[in-house]
Amino acid sequence: MASLCISTLLSFKRWADQQTLAAIATIDDSLYAEQKKIMIRLMNHIHVVDAIFKGNLQGVDHGYPALNTVETPVLSDLAHAMEQCSDWYLSYVEHWSAPTRPIEFSFVDGGQGSMSASEMVEHVLHHSSYHRGAVGWLIAQAAGVPPKDVLSVFLRDHASIPEKSSL
Repeated sequence: MASLCISTLLSFKRWADQQTLAAIATIDDSLYAEQKKIMIRLMNHIHVVDAIFKGNLQGVDHGYPALNTVETPVLSDLAHAMEQCSDWYLSYVEHWSAPTRPIEFSFVDGGQGSMSASEMVEHVLHHSSYHRGAVGWLIAQAAGVPPKDVLSVFLRDHASIPEKSSL
C-alpha cells in the first residue's frame, strides 16, 4: 500500500518537472537569457541529484563528481533525461522488496551516508519540490507563467481514482 502512495508522488514529480520545463521553454531568450540559464541549471541540478540517488539505490557509481554538470544542457535533452529518470524511479518502487533496508553510499562531497531506499526516494521528492519552487519564482520574474506545481491540481487533473483513494 505504501508504494502506491510513493508511486503517486513520483508521478506527481514527473508531471511537475515536465510542467516546469515547459514553462521555462516559453521564456524569451532575447530578454531573459541569464535568468533562463539559471532556471535550466536548477532543473539540471534536480536531475543530477535524482541520478546520484538512482546510482546509490542501485549500488553503482553514478559518475557525478558534483551536484551539477559543468555544461548547461539543452532544455529538450534535459526534459528527456528527467523523464527517463522518473520512469526508472516509478519502476523501481513498483518492484522494491526492502524499502527500509539501510544502503551505504558516499556523498559527492566525500562524506559517508546511510539511508533506506524509501528515505532516498523521499529525499528526491522533497529536493525537487524545493528547487522547482525557486524556478517558478524565476519564471514569474521573467514575465512567464509558472506552472501550478501542487499535488492537489495533479490529483484532480491527472491521477486515477484508485490512486486517489489509497492516499
